[in-house]
Amino acid sequence: MLVDYDSLVNELSSVLSKCRLTAHRARVKALSTLLQGLLLLCEASLSGMGRGAALLDEQKTFSGQLKRAFRFLNNPQFDPWEVGNALFGHLTQGLKGVLIAVDWTQVGDFMILEATLVVAGRGIPFFSLSVPKGEIKGRQRALELSMEYALAAMRRPGQILYILVDRGFAGLDYLGPSELYPWMRRITRLKATMILHWDSVSAPLQEWPLYEGEVVEIPQCLLGRKKQVLCGAVLAHLGATCYLACHPDDVGDVLSFYQKRVWIEEQNRDVKTVFKGRVMRFLRAIRFERMWGLLGLALSIAYSTAQQEHHQQARLSRRYKDGRKDLSWLSLSRYIHQLNPARATLTPLVAQ
Repeated sequence: MLVDYDSLVNELSSVLSKCRLTAHRARVKALSTLLQGLLLLCEASLSGMGRGAALLDEQKTFSGQLKRAFRFLNNPQFDPWEVGNALFGHLTQGLKGVLIAVDWTQVGDFMILEATLVVAGRGIPFFSLSVPKGEIKGRQRALELSMEYALAAMRRPGQILYILVDRGFAGLDYLGPSELYPWMRRITRLKATMILHWDSVSAPLQEWPLYEGEVVEIPQCLLGRKKQVLCGAVLAHLGATCYLACHPDDVGDVLSFYQKRVWIEEQNRDVKTVFKGRVMRFLRAIRFERMWGLLGLALSIAYSTAQQEHHQQARLSRRYKDGRKDLSWLSLSRYIHQLNPARATLTPLVAQ
């Protein structure tokens, strides 16, 4: 995907204006050049960004841009939380309810806990925490709680954050409403062996009979065997059984929210295949987190570009009887701007 350099510099300077990363003009130029190379070759690595930057400017050499990428990812002024906070604030400035999917994914010898804004069948990552795979056993819960504290700090006034997580996230003790963060509402998938206490009946979730297509909404119940937690629950059988714990006020919407969590899996496949994320080989966790921040900026630009070219989707997609289209916004932006450079924009999300 070709992106105009001057518009990219202006857009990044505006969106990241409060970050230390863009306080110096040289760092803005380095970020723009490397991000331009990343979008051109779609290779999330030092060599991919360096080679892409060298291809776009015949006065640059691959070895020089490779060293530039290495120095940039090691720059202490590149704070992943600052960049993620600025990107999150810009993309969600018009949203009151924000859907955030949080999930673990493995890249090389590291496990990455990523937070993603789910939108239109895909996700836009904006913050991550990394840990070597061999150390995750003793640090998993601490990292998951650290992620929630980081998201709480990013929230804008008036927003409600819906955190979509899978089974076992941060433990049972943190289900249900939070007294400290009433505007942060976690939607958690439960294990089938979890004990549900509802009125005078207690049984594992897997023993509750559900017919195909049935959805049971329980505004208030107790979950757990010893440490029982008061919260809402939704039991559903839509092709497969799904048990969700949520805030009591969100019982009616929680199922449609959680069905969008799978979009983070689509985004991970894009990162590992389209952006060749499987070949990322870093020795330090902070480099993974900074690279994930660059991927978030790249995917944000691709999403904004696709919205401007939305009229091209029907022409370039297959036609299905049920109305589905096989072309995602990431693929659309890549195909449209193979030859003609796009003007870089970071458009706020209208809806999720």
